[in-house]
Amino acid sequence: MVKIEEMSKEELIEVIRMKDLLLKELRDELEAYQVLVDELQAKLEK
Repeated sequence: MVKIEEMSKEELIEVIRMKDLLLKELRDELEAYQVLVDELQAKLEK
């Protein structure tokens, strides 16, 4: 593993881009799970 202090500016920017993409994917997945939970709760209430 490379230490942050040893990374170039471009490498750090790329790491941030990858982390941002991962966070977006996780948020999208979480949103999809929330929709599923909402649908299941609505069915259980009927």
